[in-house]
Amino acid sequence: MSDRENLTAEVIIIGAGIAGLTAANELESAGKRVTVIDKGRSVGGRLATRRVGPGVADHGAQFFTVREAEFQEKVDNWVRSGLVFEWSKGFSDGSLLAEPAEGNPRYATRGGMNALAKRIAEPLQDVRVNTRIVTATCDEKGWIFQDSEGDIYTSNALIITAPVPQSMAILDAGATALSDKDFEQLARITYAECLCGLFWVEGRATLPSPGAIQRRNANVIWVGDNQQKGISKDATLITLQAGEQFSRQMWTAPDERILNSLQTELQIFITDDTEIKERQLKRWRYSRPLVTYPDRYMHAQAEAPLLLAGDAFGGPRVEGAYLSGLYTGKKMVEMLG
Repeated sequence: MSDRENLTAEVIIIGAGIAGLTAANELESAGKRVTVIDKGRSVGGRLATRRVGPGVADHGAQFFTVREAEFQEKVDNWVRSGLVFEWSKGFSDGSLLAEPAEGNPRYATRGGMNALAKRIAEPLQDVRVNTRIVTATCDEKGWIFQDSEGDIYTSNALIITAPVPQSMAILDAGATALSDKDFEQLARITYAECLCGLFWVEGRATLPSPGAIQRRNANVIWVGDNQQKGISKDATLITLQAGEQFSRQMWTAPDERILNSLQTELQIFITDDTEIKERQLKRWRYSRPLVTYPDRYMHAQAEAPLLLAGDAFGGPRVEGAYLSGLYTGKKMVEMLG
């Protein structure tokens, strides 16, 4: 246990996505003092919703599914509270076939996916956004952190849930020596890039019910109408997400060129008299893990308690991130006694 005075928190969590927020709730429920720090403007990570004109659009995760009982119990609570709703049981692939009728439920969040992250963050005592940690250094007394403004934070223990390359950069910059085994396992984790376009249109979108298509091997793998989805009452906002190969090839192209390419894909789903009022581009460098770590967290060998977590640990998807955060929080409670 650290003997440094005036600790920022017993546990600092870097990353305010669903994994970090869930771990923080678990720790606070056990009476631990926690600070969650994120470089973004809001909590949520890829649970991201953006306002465009008078409407809103999800531009990260579009929905989530459930496979495990622990997560289903939580989702059932969200559904009963009115926060989450079942959007569909599948989506068309753009052919004339109707949407699948017997797939797993696809859940969405009223007001957009970021509202789910904000609900999870509500009980937490200390969440700091717009704060980028650049170094994390540890010794037998605990952890010392420095942010991009030169401010210093201290804690007994660290949970880091940022995408793994960002996590490794923070640890490397602080000269925190990971074991060779830990380093090799983390270095294997890779992510797909994703280019995402948001289009505010005036006119009629012609996407099949329930307002989206999902194509696995196309240039654009997702086209979704946020108004049909039920989260953008006052405007038709269409989300397009490009596939891995297209995103990688176009990643460094100018925004206008990328948006023009995405708009070409959109044209077949809007009528000739539809006007595009505004369009925006979002680059997701770490949109989803391609190679994952087999367990829900990594207990890294360091001089002070260190756990790494997130959707790359134990499986991708929103469910994977939630369960990673849940088990990581429980493990850290155990480690701190």
